[in-house]
Parts: sequence; C-alpha cells; structure tokens
Amino acid sequence: MLIDRLDELVTIVRELGRPVASLLVPGTSRGEVERAYGAPVPEDVATWFGWCNGVRSEPGQIQDTVNLVPGYRPLSAAEAAALRPAYEDDPVLGTRWMPLLGGPSGDLYAAVWSGNERPGIAGVLIGEPTEIEFADTERLVDFFVRCYRQGAFTVGSDGLLTMDTDRYDAIYADIAGG
Repeated sequence: MLIDRLDELVTIVRELGRPVASLLVPGTSRGEVERAYGAPVPEDVATWFGWCNGVRSEPGQIQDTVNLVPGYRPLSAAEAAALRPAYEDDPVLGTRWMPLLGGPSGDLYAAVWSGNERPGIAGVLIGEPTEIEFADTERLVDFFVRCYRQGAFTVGSDGLLTMDTDRYDAIYADIAGG
C-alpha cells in the first residue's frame, strides 16, 4: 500500500538522521488538495498530500536539509498547484497532473493521469524531455526506499545526501522494468 511505503521512507530518513524527517508538514485533506488543484484528484495524489503537505521552512536552512531524496523535497498542495502554469505547454504532462516533489532548479516528479486511471509519475528535468518514469506512485516510492536500502542514496561524511549513480541506474532498471 502506498501509505505504508511512504511511512517506510520516512522511517529510513529518520534513522539516517536526515533533518527533513522532522520538517515534514502533516498531511492535508483530500478536499484541500482538490481545492488547490481545482478539480478532483486520483486516490494516489490525495494519499500523497494526506501523508505530507510540504516541508517546514526554518532560518538558515539549506536545500539538502529539506530533500527527501537527492535534489527533491516534498511540495505542499498549494505549492504544487502554483507550479502548474509554468509547465502548461508540456505535452507529456497534459492537463491532468500534480507535482509531488520539486527541486530548486524547477525539476519535478509529478503524478500524471487521464480519466479514472491510476497516475503515472513523470520526471521533469529542465532542459530535457519530460518522460513517464514510473507506472504509479507506489513504484516511485518503492524506488526511493530501495535506493536508500541498497546504498544508492547515502549520507556523506559532510552530512549531505549523496547518490551512487551506478546503483541508482541498476535499481531504476529493475523497478521500471518490473
């Protein structure tokens, strides 16, 4: 279940002493998410924002402090909705999508859906073509959990998140192909 995998991800970052674990803003209601989005959202999107509605900002905080995974922090429903107009011409995103995680340069992981289907997850990298990278939200979170558990995401001696790209790519190939 998606919520169980999200809770497992938080447990991992908490065990690693990542500051983001204590900065996660409690989730919000489906109604609040739909008000921010302006229309009904799929269950996975409601579950995501019901689990976490962004991260708390504190004085002196650096980007790494709020990153749940290297380069990306959880967005609030309001932040996510506010980002949508900047990507309105992206043909992969279309009209029914909601960012879940964002990076400082505008990179995103976003839930993308049509009709009543479960949303896929698009990777939006500024300057690169947008691609659907994961079949669903649970697969995205499973990927992050596996990256932590299998050493693709680690905390360096400087206390910052690091990524082993070879392990990351191998785990991605397994998840995306599965």
